Amino acid sequence: MKKRRSLKIGLAVLAVLALLLIVTQRDRGPEVGGRPLEEWVQDLLVTAAPDRRAAAHAAVAKLGTNALPWLQLSVRHTDTVWKQPLLGVVKKVPGIDRRDLLRWVNLYERSEIRAGGVAGLAALGQAAVPAIPDLVTALGDSEQLVHNNALAALRRLGSLSLSEITNRLGQAEGGYRTRMLHVLRNMKSDAVAAAPALVKIIEAKPGSDEANAAVAALSAMGHRAVPAVMLLVASERYELRVVGFDALQRLMPAEHGLWEALRGTFQLGGEREARILAALRDVWGEPGADTPTLSAAVLRGTAKSRAAGIFLMGEAARPGNAYARKLRKLRDQKNESGQAALEAALRKLKAAEATASGSPGGVKTSSD
Repeated sequence: MKKRRSLKIGLAVLAVLALLLIVTQRDRGPEVGGRPLEEWVQDLLVTAAPDRRAAAHAAVAKLGTNALPWLQLSVRHTDTVWKQPLLGVVKKVPGIDRRDLLRWVNLYERSEIRAGGVAGLAALGQAAVPAIPDLVTALGDSEQLVHNNALAALRRLGSLSLSEITNRLGQAEGGYRTRMLHVLRNMKSDAVAAAPALVKIIEAKPGSDEANAAVAALSAMGHRAVPAVMLLVASERYELRVVGFDALQRLMPAEHGLWEALRGTFQLGGEREARILAALRDVWGEPGADTPTLSAAVLRGTAKSRAAGIFLMGEAARPGNAYARKLRKLRDQKNESGQAALEAALRKLKAAEATASGSPGGVKTSSD
């Protein structure tokens, strides 16, 4: 019995020594102001006291790019494989308080160490560009503290992470992909190059959290994302057409009257829908199209986009509204391009005005 007890005590002592070696030998980063970098970055976390963040920012800035190697290692931090088995042995030793032991061995939780590394990279600003792959990986961390700090870091870096995120969107899924999409949404028009990839996500999982996040990101990209959205608008699947049309309205609110006039079209189908879809593609569907408004397509676009734009104005024109006034101005300009479309739109408007003026409360306008 005594030999067995002595053996257990001996093993426990060895385990304590091994734990001591693990704790004391772990790299805690370069020192600034007498404190290791590991301590400074804990003051940068979103959970840290605000009054300590300024000093921590200054400490990280002082190290500059010299902090990068340790911060990148911290983002990927995991415990050594021997740590938990050794803790299991030491916990059984009489007279050792389990809580004191854990406080001694775990100065910080693993998630806090990883989150500290992420927060330190965020504090470096543009100097952290080489670590963008690590930050994008951290978006997929299972710990909220880590991926929330990664979100904040990537938002500060703006569009510099665009290519890395776009390249990984296809392989990511679930919350990881959704957080990537949140970063893209924050980039707004700077992320427009990712628009085709977002359309693929929407097509694959319409109505999912990922698809909804992709729609939100698309809708924040501005009019240069419209060519990609047109792939949804022209889809054979009704639910995708509805999503695309909704995104169009958010991308181009200045054309509110047009979207209101076309709203029911995407439910009816038929020849009129086909003509409208063709016109929308001719105005906004070409890759690289930079047409912020319908008027821009008519006044500065190609002959095809001008004719299509006039047709759409005719669909949106109502007696007395802005589109009706635009059609009349175009008539006065005597431009031969798109003349047939203009004449058809004016005839349609004239008929609508005649109907309106002949009904109770109708609007009387001069059709000349």
